[in-house]
Amino acid sequence: MQSKTKQNGKLFISYRRSDARGIAGRLCDTLGAYFGDDRVFRDIDDIAGGADFGNVIEQNLQAADAVIVLIGPDWLSMKGENGQRRLDDPEDWVAEEIAVAIALKKPIFPVLIENTSMPREDELPDKLKLLTHYNALTISDNRWKSDVLRLGKIISFEIPSASERKLGMVKTGISFALFASISLTAGIIAWNILQGSAEPLYLWQSGIPFVAIIASTLLLSTITNLIDEERQRYIYASIVSGALGSLIFFVLLKPLTEAQEPTITFLGSIMVGTLMFAFMNISGFKAK
Repeated sequence: MQSKTKQNGKLFISYRRSDARGIAGRLCDTLGAYFGDDRVFRDIDDIAGGADFGNVIEQNLQAADAVIVLIGPDWLSMKGENGQRRLDDPEDWVAEEIAVAIALKKPIFPVLIENTSMPREDELPDKLKLLTHYNALTISDNRWKSDVLRLGKIISFEIPSASERKLGMVKTGISFALFASISLTAGIIAWNILQGSAEPLYLWQSGIPFVAIIASTLLLSTITNLIDEERQRYIYASIVSGALGSLIFFVLLKPLTEAQEPTITFLGSIMVGTLMFAFMNISGFKAK
């Protein structure tokens, strides 16, 4: 039932204000801290005054990658002023939100508040019957932290968390910087040889990869706390490799002759960069 196509990493929270308004606000804040505030939508905060409510809701459902349906104790039975059950009203926005999400084959996560039971299929209008095909989770005030963390981890299979997105960008940036700097230096060597230069590599040119290595080492040190605790040691190993490698090939090898130093420095950068990359990959950049 669940689509695996990720668009913008957005999460839509469907709820009935008179049934779950307080919980919806608290859940929005907690999930916003986990996934990023700009990626969690709920109508009370995200619809500007004067905007067409229906159009905004539909646009956000279209853009969403997952939908949470908050179900409180009165969600199923609540009636309107005319005595008709709200879910049976063709103009009920809660029912319409869920129906659109089902039609769009969005990943849906029914979330039961406290001791609320999941509605049976025969209790729902036809357009909502498929809601019972999705696995429900429960959240409770007494277990809020653990319940919402479990919900966040399940949703993260559909939407990467803010930490996962940040780690993904860091991994991509460092990998590109290491590869590009070493490739650039190798290209300089080839160019100097073709031009008949007296030296295939000058000292300042051999240090280009270490600029990327030092920058990568500093960047890794800022995201260590986002890594799963069991994998942090590999990030630390990558940081130590970068720091020690820079120290060895920039300081301890200074006694080498000027002719030897650029070549050794470049070969050292390849070794250090490869070691850093290996440790990074072993860590998997797995977020907490």
